[in-house]
Amino acid sequence: MVNRIRKKLTEKQEKVLKTIEDFVLAYGYSPTIRQLGELLNIANPSAVFKHILSLEKKGYLTRDRGEISLQGFPSSVGAQVKVPLVGLVPAGYPRESFDLSGEAVDVPDWMVGRKRGNIFCIQVDGKSMVDAYIDDGDRVLVERTNSASSGEMVVAFLDDDSVTLKRLRIENESVFLVPENPEFEPIRVKELRVLGRVIGVLRKY
Repeated sequence: MVNRIRKKLTEKQEKVLKTIEDFVLAYGYSPTIRQLGELLNIANPSAVFKHILSLEKKGYLTRDRGEISLQGFPSSVGAQVKVPLVGLVPAGYPRESFDLSGEAVDVPDWMVGRKRGNIFCIQVDGKSMVDAYIDDGDRVLVERTNSASSGEMVVAFLDDDSVTLKRLRIENESVFLVPENPEFEPIRVKELRVLGRVIGVLRKY
């Protein structure tokens, strides 16, 4: 490994870097140039990009296809937090299965960020979400929420009080919980009751 000597930052560059770090901790991914500009109250994207280039030249970040990666960011060296493991949730044919296990799992800090007190983990039972790269036995990180947008993957109660993991789709005021596997059929629900939305997947090979 080659150690790079970082040059001292200006006050403005420190602010830009801190803003990027805060965004990554909160959301688990880097901001776009436009998002960064809004956070910094800089209207000109070119001005924001110049700050990014300066931070890159000084060794504080790298860019790959527009994605910003922070160099030496604490969460990238293996920082872990414990997240409660909550029962088995079917990603197949729904059934009642949503219980506290009393266990916890170690999760990379960057996946949780500032939401750590509002995150739980479920172990998937079923193959209805395999085309979304969520397979039987995978552990999925879920943010507690009672609302979600169409297109998001959610853990939801069905009308019979069973629990399932599916993608939410809202069309013409109709609500569907849609599998990501052609062998399974979408589920139309009368009353949407969301327990949380999926923010990440944990898998061991």
